[in-house]
Amino acid sequence: MIRKSLLLISIFSLLYGLIFLLAPNFFAEITAAEKTNIAWLRNIGASISGLLFVGLLLVYKSPKKNYDLFLIITITSILQTIGLIFSRFYNEFSAQKTLIIDFTIYSAIFVSIYLVYVLIKFNSIFKK
Repeated sequence: MIRKSLLLISIFSLLYGLIFLLAPNFFAEITAAEKTNIAWLRNIGASISGLLFVGLLLVYKSPKKNYDLFLIITITSILQTIGLIFSRFYNEFSAQKTLIIDFTIYSAIFVSIYLVYVLIKFNSIFKK
């Protein structure tokens, strides 16, 4: 069950990451954000796709070999989430439609909390 949930988060991360990576203008349009500097969206999309998708896919495939990777994924997820919250709190987004931004933040909070939960509660799946 836990491994399947990591696979589900991995696939969700791929979809979300690919939107940022391949179609940042689409995200800017649906949030009514300025398109003058959306290169950061591609960077975030690459990070989400690479780390969360590929990383969690590797953890799903072989959790006993990938504890350190899972720890890095969890820490990075927490740091990215804190960054999102900070940016939202200080109104650093140019988006006029913030509902999707808020959904992104809530999703990131959920994923981060869940990863910490798995790391603590189900540590045994990583034991050799």
